[in-house]
Amino acid sequence: MAAQYTQPIRNLRQQSGLTLIEIMVSMAIGLFLILGAVTVYTQGRASFQVTEGTSRIQENLRFAFDVMEPDVRMAGFWGMHNDPNNFLTGTVTITCDGSDVSDWAMDHYVGLTARDNVLSADAGNVAANARKAATCGAFADGIKPGTDILEVRHAGGDPVALKPGTVQVQSERAKSHLMSNGVKPADYSALVDESATFDYVFNTYYVSAESQSFEAVPSLRRRTLVGTTVVDEEIIAGVENLQVQLGIDANGDGGVDRYIDPEDDAFNADSSIIAVRLWLLMRAEYAETGLVDKRTYEAPDGTTSEPNDGFRRLKGSKTIFLRNSRS
Repeated sequence: MAAQYTQPIRNLRQQSGLTLIEIMVSMAIGLFLILGAVTVYTQGRASFQVTEGTSRIQENLRFAFDVMEPDVRMAGFWGMHNDPNNFLTGTVTITCDGSDVSDWAMDHYVGLTARDNVLSADAGNVAANARKAATCGAFADGIKPGTDILEVRHAGGDPVALKPGTVQVQSERAKSHLMSNGVKPADYSALVDESATFDYVFNTYYVSAESQSFEAVPSLRRRTLVGTTVVDEEIIAGVENLQVQLGIDANGDGGVDRYIDPEDDAFNADSSIIAVRLWLLMRAEYAETGLVDKRTYEAPDGTTSEPNDGFRRLKGSKTIFLRNSRS
């Protein structure tokens, strides 16, 4: 008789699935873990954005000061001496936007004097004053209202070769001479080791309400001398305000008696500028989600601003002493 196959009886208790309560508990634990992960990611991303934004503003602020500081520090250096009273401007012509701006760029109005190695003015005074070269247009809509401009004049730091088409300073220990034809003036021909040639440096720093790189972002710019032409160039985007204070020596003891605004009546012909204090307000290029800047920023001239927007800001100041001041 053939063997009969008997199918084993299944254990129904071992084959049962998860209960509804078990599924709900598992989902709750999973959601809790996902929520925690999302929270950690969100907080980490927000912290990164804050750190990155602050670091970028600090870096831009340092860069702006690094560009301006050596230029300001050299103001009043005229080659082998620092006496601007013994200075011949010759027949050099400097243009900007097709107009002759020689009087402005070389300060023919009063001659090159110690106090004119560094000049500053409020944007409103610049527009009303012909000596600030209204014919030499600034970028876009021009200088941002409520900000200061800073003019710096000096010879380059290192001797260079004679070069036609470039405004240069031929200097010896007693006097200097401006030229742009690449030919050493006759009275310097016999001075071989006692005379040297330097490039003439002229920069006007200002704040524009716009930037070439970012739409609707303010920027620090300068009108600078290239060859015999003043051109406009951008230094860094994000500079919202520039304020300048001049450290003056009123009694001739070589120390700063006080820092004054450029339009202060205390600045007179008997005052000598021996230091410059720069104040910058930096702004991020992009707005941060969830950030509202409700702080009040007070500039050295007493004016205040309350942005109430989503841009991160940082203010900084730097005091620069002039190496070649004549108190």
